Order: sequence, then C-alpha cells, then structure tokens
Amino acid sequence: MITLKDKIYYSKKVRDIVFPAYKKFYNTVFSNKKFKYIYLKLATFFATHGFSPLLAPSATSTKERWQKQGTDDLLPAPKIYIKEDNSIPELFKEVLPYLDKNSPILEIGCNVGRSLNYLYAQGYRNLTGIEIGPKAVELMKATFPDMYNNSNILIGDAPSVIQGLNTGKYDLVFCHSVLVNIHPKYNYIFKEMARVSKKFILILENEGSYTAYPRDFKKMFEKQKYKMIVCKVFSGACSSLAVPFEEKHIYENNTIRLFVKDNSSCQ
Repeated sequence: MITLKDKIYYSKKVRDIVFPAYKKFYNTVFSNKKFKYIYLKLATFFATHGFSPLLAPSATSTKERWQKQGTDDLLPAPKIYIKEDNSIPELFKEVLPYLDKNSPILEIGCNVGRSLNYLYAQGYRNLTGIEIGPKAVELMKATFPDMYNNSNILIGDAPSVIQGLNTGKYDLVFCHSVLVNIHPKYNYIFKEMARVSKKFILILENEGSYTAYPRDFKKMFEKQKYKMIVCKVFSGACSSLAVPFEEKHIYENNTIRLFVKDNSSCQ
C-alpha cells in the first residue's frame, strides 16, 4: 500500500503544491553540500547493513511503485527507458570480450529491455531478464519483439525470482540502476547474484542516491568472494576511479563496477 509518506516522497506534484513545508525542508537539507554528504554516508552505512535510511521509502511501497510503473503517476512511464544511451555500451565494454555469443547472461530489473536488446543486437542469444513491472514487459514485447521472443523474460520481484534460479547458471549477471531501488531487507540478493553467477557480476548504480538505498557495493560483493576488477564513473563520459574514493566521488551519479569470481578465495 502506498502510504502518505511515500506519496510525499515520490510525487513531485504533492511535494510542490500540497506540502510546501516538506519541500522547504527537503531543499534545505539537500542543497547543503555538507548535510548531503553526511546523510549519504549515513544512508550508505545503514543500507549496507540491512536498515532503511531515514528518508527512504518503505519496502512495500518501493515494490508497488515498480510493479505499477506505467499505471499511475508515481513514476514515469516505462517508455522513457526505451531509448538506448551511451551508458549501455560503456557498461559492457570490459566484459564482452570474455563472453561468447552463447554465454548465458542474466539481467536483474530489465524494464523494457533496452540493455538486453543491445546484447541481442551484438549477437548474444542466451539472454534472461527479470522484471517486476508487467507494463514494462508488455512494452518490451512490442518494442523489441525479436529479442523478447528469443529470450527468457521472468516477471516478478528480483529478490524472489532469483532464488528459484540454478546455482552457477550464468556467465554474467548484471543490472543497470536497479540495486539502489531494492530495499535493504532484501540484501540477500547480493548473495543470490553471486550464487547464480559463475564468472562475472556487472553493475551500474547511482551511488549518490541519497533518497534511495545506496550501499557500499564493493563490500557487498567482496563478502560473496567476488573481486572488483573495474571501477569507473559514468556521467556522459567515463573516467576511472581511484580506490578508495575521494569525497568528490560521492556526488557522481553513476558508477560502473565489474566483479569476477575470486576462485582463489574458495580454495
């Protein structure tokens, strides 16, 4: 059930017209670089350890808003995710040379399928996607029919669906701007992603999502015996990141991370 708090959080119209006091508070906090930085660090700590950050929505409403995408005004319609942007080839640049065209690949939160369709256009034919929104899948079927008809698209919430997939089934498990939208109560999804992958995990996430569920993604996958081999900021152009990050990196919109299974740690 979408709560009043969630409507305040998600609906710009509500924030701007019905709750001007909330808008003033929100803008005051997040227009201040120091407050924003402190809150983001706290939010990342809490979400990494399984707790919801103070200003983030509830688990139930987060799930509902993506299920209902395209059926109400709480989120933009799925059609905004059709157009391919240059983040997609940049996302796959380092990993595709290590995969053959029949490599099994899984996307978590495929929405209308633009990332899967990019892979399909490159000749990859063993594609699986998980998507929670039926309207997004309907649009995928209409927009990318060849990819849809030759792929395995599973409808449901990722934390539940992935538990039913076979261990070590996929050479690559990836997601684009999804994990920051999964509530920390489902942090076991990191373990599940590591379980179903036998080689690579690839993510692109808005690590400055201080109003969602940012995490220490490097730590989350290292706990699952995966080693980070690529880390770069994407903001229209791409640049490598030093590790550990400097403070300025906390404000970058998107970070691409590629992890490989660390077999040495399993011996």
